[in-house]
Amino acid sequence: MRDWLTGPESGWDRRSEQPPPPLPQQVVDATRAKYIEAYERLTGLSWS
Repeated sequence: MRDWLTGPESGWDRRSEQPPPPLPQQVVDATRAKYIEAYERLTGLSWS
């Protein structure tokens, strides 16, 4: 998520006073998957 926001794909200049743009669904989905994987590895439990 951070890489997308600070990369040229987002078109956002974080030094401006504009709020960040909405995240694309694929960025949301990939971030969610990473957090679920981390949870499952750390706890040994299945998310679902």
